[in-house]
Amino acid sequence: MRFLFAFVALLGYASASAILAPYVYGANAGDVQAAAIDATVAARDTVRAIGEGQARAAEAVIQHNTEAVRQVAETNRNLHENAFWGSVAASQNYVAAAQSQAAAIDGAAAAVRAAHAAAPIVAAAPLAYAGVAAPYLAAPYAAYGAYGLGLRHW
Repeated sequence: MRFLFAFVALLGYASASAILAPYVYGANAGDVQAAAIDATVAARDTVRAIGEGQARAAEAVIQHNTEAVRQVAETNRNLHENAFWGSVAASQNYVAAAQSQAAAIDGAAAAVRAAHAAAPIVAAAPLAYAGVAAPYLAAPYAAYGAYGLGLRHW
């Protein structure tokens, strides 16, 4: 039985070597050198392609970061500009409100002065003459209208 196994193994080896012999032993030195050169060129091309891909990726990252920094700077500039002009407008509104109040007080004071200057001096009349003296006493207050001392809300 051992002989049978050894014989089958020997036959298998002989047939395999007959089939594979041209491929194993048939390569000459030039073919091997050409295959090595081809493998080297392919490896260099692969390395070059990987390097170029990494360079493109790095450039894309740099461009993305540059754009993000520009957008942040523009947003900050807009915020500061809006805050500045908002404060300028608020200051102008405060000044305009103060000027309006000053004009209203000046107008009220001028109305009081005009009313006192135009009204005749009336002595304190007894109550019996109140009907006669009433127009003279009420005249200074007629200039004030329905708004009290002439201060109007704007």
